[in-house]
Amino acid sequence: MVEIPKNYHGHPLIYSWIYRDKNNKALGAVARYQDKTGKKETVPFFNRTGTNWTAGIDLNPRPLFGLEKLAAHPKDKPVFIVEGERCTAALHGLGLCALTSLGGSQAAKKSDWTALNGFELVYMFPDFDGAGEHYALDVLELLAALPEPPKTKTVRLPGLLPAGDVVDWLQCWLDNWDGYAPITDELHETLKAKLWAEIQKPSTEPKAIINDYAWNVPGEIVPKLPKVAPLSAELIPEPFRDWLADVSHRMQTPGDFAAVSSLVIVGSLIGVGCGVRPKQLDDWEVIPNVWGACIGRPSVVLKSPSMKEPMGLLDRLQAAFGAIYEREKAEGDFQGLIDGAVLKDLKAQLDKSAKGKGTFNKDELQRLRDEFIELTENAESEPARRLLKTNETSIQSMTLLQNQNPRGLLVFRDELTGLLARWDREDGADERAYFLEGWNGNGSYTDVKIGRGVTEAKTICIGLLGGIQPDKLKKYLHQTQQGGNDGMMQRLQLAVWPDEPKVWQLVDIKPNKDAKQAAFLIMQALSDMDFIGHGATQNSHDDRPYFRFDDDAQLIFNDWLTNLQTVKIKQEDNPLMIEHFGKFRSLLPSLALIFHCIDLADGRASGAITKRAAMLAVDWCDYLETHARRIYAMAESPGHEAAVRLADKIKAGSLPNPFNAREVYIKCWHGLGDKKDVEAACDALMDENWLRRVMLPKPATGRQPLPEFHINPAIL
Repeated sequence: MVEIPKNYHGHPLIYSWIYRDKNNKALGAVARYQDKTGKKETVPFFNRTGTNWTAGIDLNPRPLFGLEKLAAHPKDKPVFIVEGERCTAALHGLGLCALTSLGGSQAAKKSDWTALNGFELVYMFPDFDGAGEHYALDVLELLAALPEPPKTKTVRLPGLLPAGDVVDWLQCWLDNWDGYAPITDELHETLKAKLWAEIQKPSTEPKAIINDYAWNVPGEIVPKLPKVAPLSAELIPEPFRDWLADVSHRMQTPGDFAAVSSLVIVGSLIGVGCGVRPKQLDDWEVIPNVWGACIGRPSVVLKSPSMKEPMGLLDRLQAAFGAIYEREKAEGDFQGLIDGAVLKDLKAQLDKSAKGKGTFNKDELQRLRDEFIELTENAESEPARRLLKTNETSIQSMTLLQNQNPRGLLVFRDELTGLLARWDREDGADERAYFLEGWNGNGSYTDVKIGRGVTEAKTICIGLLGGIQPDKLKKYLHQTQQGGNDGMMQRLQLAVWPDEPKVWQLVDIKPNKDAKQAAFLIMQALSDMDFIGHGATQNSHDDRPYFRFDDDAQLIFNDWLTNLQTVKIKQEDNPLMIEHFGKFRSLLPSLALIFHCIDLADGRASGAITKRAAMLAVDWCDYLETHARRIYAMAESPGHEAAVRLADKIKAGSLPNPFNAREVYIKCWHGLGDKKDVEAACDALMDENWLRRVMLPKPATGRQPLPEFHINPAIL
């Protein structure tokens, strides 16, 4: 069963066709969506995410539509080839064996036509336009290259308007047939007879349609990225509001980056120091550990400097703990000297007691034993340095750091995609699993290696923060779709991709040091806060203190969770968003606790989580949902953004007419420096009637020339 969305980009599903292999196994589907104006969008769904099918196709070569029919078809019987699934399905409905390829008139050469090897006869029915004739020529060229090529005949149906096809021809004989519904059985023989009559006629030439290309009106090529909600001042916790507004204003950058970074940092400072139990009676507990990502073009939105403003406060706090460690270490070293001297004295007494006798006085020996045991028991353990963040990610190092920092710590990477890509490799699988466990905040880790012994951490809590460039994110999401999705991207719950500022002004003012210091003091208070002293509960059997919602906040959470489970998830069509919403169940409680703890440290609240914190968490979930939709839109149409960039270059006159793909990617333009991206962009522009591809004849010697892309004159 191939389940596909009933809506796509807000357009309802009109019809879908399932692609199957020769054994009738489903390979994917092609769906047609249509808006109120009649504009159609054909979308392939061949990528798997668990049990769901998602938009896109990575098969190379692509399968043909109708393979299961061909497998049962005698090789001495004719096969019909048309352009498009709708036409193919119409001929199937008449009991004819028909095939087509995926991707429209320009994509015939992306499919595998070898299934037709050994068949005796193929009838080609081109659409009545230049694109249809080129599709027919491409298919006939591919068939001629087979080891046992079939005989072919091109049949051009009469009476068609420009761009007309087999379905349009059948509609001439059928009243009120929409081209999708099954044709009444009693009409099959009549329609087949009319079709066979056209086949028997001599082949006609395409009336110069190839040379005098009938260009259709080019479609609009605009970015498909959904809009995102802006970060309003009301979304920022009040104790941080002046500080973060000052950072954004001085840098002239979106405030989203610094705000998200500060929340991830606060979540890591709380760590496993306390949890939240979102239900009034249940013991389900959430650790406020969150992962964040700041997405934006490099050097344009200054995402790295924006993240480093809050990270600077964490560095300052870590330096303060470092100074404490150095002092404790010096005191420990001195105490070690004292203990060493005492131990040396004990040994001297022991040597003196035994000297020349060979035996010990029992009372004297007991006294020395008691002094040694007391010295050992009272010896102070070596102090451990409190770390709040690290750039290290190896399992052994992280486990050591987790033992020394039982609340957990934050991993910061200026560029996250390198880390995510490493985790996707086979040699990064263990580290990936380790971090997935660390995201929960309440896992543990035990490792036994020969030569190293047992490595164990009773608690693993790892926060994660970093930046991502959109182009690298696009490639990562595309690779994730190919290899299956295990929820890694969905764990970046605080991932934001704000709009770039439309207006920039030179700002040269002094930083708001008072607001920055107030934020630092809050982080400092949270780093070693006694949560029980601020109203958290911990019974003898609890692993850590925890908070619950107050009565008003509980009602807010209950209503929100019910709507999430019964409405939002059930009505969502995008499988990636469904998985993302699955992580929202813990996101709202985490954010509510983070906001509440900020208020605790600022003296604005005490006791249970307040209505104010719960409402702010709800608003943040709404805000973050818009950013998640923008992020996952890249996975649905990986070639579209490249097509937008190529369209801009064409309109600017930066390419000759015609041009080939190599002439584009050797220029290394932003987003167009990869061969696959350029080819995907050309495919998208052909679908929108911006380009047509022309295959050049192979010379007597040398390689096959690259295809040329001719630009629609309406664009120039």
